[in-house]
Amino acid sequence: MKKILVLSTGDVNGAYEAMYKVAHILKNMGHEVVMCVKNKTKADDFIKPYIPIQHPPVTKNLSLTERAIRKIKTKLTQPQAVVKKALITESKYSFLSKDEITEHINVESLLKSVGFVPDYIFTGMTIDFLNSTDLFNIQKATRAKIYNITVDMNHFTGGCHFSWGCEGYMNNCDHCPAIPDESQKHVAKDNLERKYQNAQKASFQIIAGSGLTLEQAKKSKIYREQEVIYNINSLIDTTLLNDKNKNIAKNIFSLSEDNFYILTGAQNMEDPRKGFKYLLEALEILDQELPEDLKNKINLLVVSNSINKEFDRVTFKKQKIDYIKDYRLLSLLYQATDVFVNSSIEDSGPMMVSEALACGTPVVGFNTGVLTNMVIDDYNGYKIPMKDSRQLAEGIKKIFDLDKNQYAAFSKNAVQQVQEFSSYEYAEEIFTKILGQNDQ
Repeated sequence: MKKILVLSTGDVNGAYEAMYKVAHILKNMGHEVVMCVKNKTKADDFIKPYIPIQHPPVTKNLSLTERAIRKIKTKLTQPQAVVKKALITESKYSFLSKDEITEHINVESLLKSVGFVPDYIFTGMTIDFLNSTDLFNIQKATRAKIYNITVDMNHFTGGCHFSWGCEGYMNNCDHCPAIPDESQKHVAKDNLERKYQNAQKASFQIIAGSGLTLEQAKKSKIYREQEVIYNINSLIDTTLLNDKNKNIAKNIFSLSEDNFYILTGAQNMEDPRKGFKYLLEALEILDQELPEDLKNKINLLVVSNSINKEFDRVTFKKQKIDYIKDYRLLSLLYQATDVFVNSSIEDSGPMMVSEALACGTPVVGFNTGVLTNMVIDDYNGYKIPMKDSRQLAEGIKKIFDLDKNQYAAFSKNAVQQVQEFSSYEYAEEIFTKILGQNDQ
């Protein structure tokens, strides 16, 4: 049994939920696991908030004269505070890791919060919590083996979570497009160099969370020399997300067996990364080219907290569904629909791709994130060239045109792909290899 520490800013939603799953899997494998977070929301006992140790100031009784002298000395010796210019960045890059050099946490406080000295540490997104320098300090104090999981690109960039085609992370992050001010562009370069040095000195390792981030990590300056990079592909709990109720799911939601239901979604559909405009264009193409009797069978279901105002442009029957947090209900919704469309154009996931496949729902979407290696053409869906709305429409139409037996084969293949490459059982095999190889 190993002592394992999982580090994440939070424990719910997206990247934080992924690390919560990692902690669960490792616990189920019989290890002693603590997930230490800055913001705890879940009730699980193994999740512990980071609590900084407060050191009370040393005080003694001073005379009025001594206090006056100390005050004058402080004013004379204290350097003038330097007002640091706020770093301005282009929002689409999510340049959230703005300082990899300044220490953010106290290692003694962290270990006291955790309650043990870990043998292994797995980290995901730790924005506003700790950075690679903190991680280096933790490794120096504990000698733990550290694995960074790519819930996005941040572990190997100069600060951005999504590169939008920039290849700076492969070299030195010079001329960073995420930072418009020339006088501030050095921040990305400095960050990447510090991450590189920390990774080298502490022997950080990377684990990919999708086919896309696997390929990116292999090209990155920091991790391209790593011999083996494992890919855990979204981590799907198939006891919750499966196809066991697919034959009755439409009835549960009062959906017509004769209609074709397109499901799409994101926490925020107005995020340009989610590429909702390309889905709208694809639906307009279908609207123009399908005969009226077929158009009447198509329904669009959107799961989101916020949708684009252009949603009104959709001419097919449509319905907005509030973001679903209950996995059992979400599983039934996936099973009730006929295709999941992922229109993301810059994404390390999303989780919904693997979730839909796990529920036997074919996926059509742009060739990015998890879709890159989880969706196989003419097998469980279709991978579409980036931003090609026409081919996106054709991919949806191909699923629409499948007969009952063909669709059943796609559905079965979708489930099989997740079981083999994205299930908890698959992840356990990966973690067993990682934890076992260091015992040899």
